[in-house]
Amino acid sequence: MPKVHVLIIDDEESYVRSLSFALRNENMRVSTAHTGEAGISEAERERPDVVLLDLRLPGMDGMATLATLLERYPNLPVIMISAHGDTRAAVQAVKSGAADYLTKPFELDELLHDIVATLEHNRVVQELDYHRRRDIPANGLLGESPVIGQLQATLMRIAGSTATRILLLGESGTGKALVARAIHASSQRAERAFVEVNCAALPEQLIEAELFGAEKGAYTGAHQKRTGLVALADGGTLFLDEIGE
Repeated sequence: MPKVHVLIIDDEESYVRSLSFALRNENMRVSTAHTGEAGISEAERERPDVVLLDLRLPGMDGMATLATLLERYPNLPVIMISAHGDTRAAVQAVKSGAADYLTKPFELDELLHDIVATLEHNRVVQELDYHRRRDIPANGLLGESPVIGQLQATLMRIAGSTATRILLLGESGTGKALVARAIHASSQRAERAFVEVNCAALPEQLIEAELFGAEKGAYTGAHQKRTGLVALADGGTLFLDEIGE
């Protein structure tokens, strides 16, 4: 089993030496940095399993360092280390994405337990996320029956075609909106907007303005220029629901 790799980011050099020695005696690999900037560089170079990050650092403080680490490495668990009186800031750090926090001074056994628990929690979360992403198709349609399989194949064929107008027929509640979203998600337009319009909910006198926009003062209550839904869906998909109502 590979050694757990811990990155310590703390400006107290004697404290870092002592903690590094203790963790290496527990068969862990340790990297260190004394500023937030150096810690970020070390994380990029070494890719540790877990980070121990002090709240109070010169220059870039612990909160800013935490934000940068999580932005670059969302799955990297970070345990905050705070001094007495910093508890409120440590709690805020956890709310901002830190895995946990410890208050100095703490026992080595407490730290080891926290590291093991944090790594296990992180492993379970990533495993669940992997299975979730693997089991849910990009278009959001779930199912293994022959009918769903045929539907998936049909949607993929439609999504890959050059068709610009598609008519979906079905009773209310049968999933026409879901199918429309699935076609959009499987098409080359997936990164553009999906705009859904419930035509039955639009007053007849406002349908034109809603779809195509209107200039300021074009009708009663038009206090500013209005961009139409057709324009908002440009390059993406405009789904007109309940057109028969």
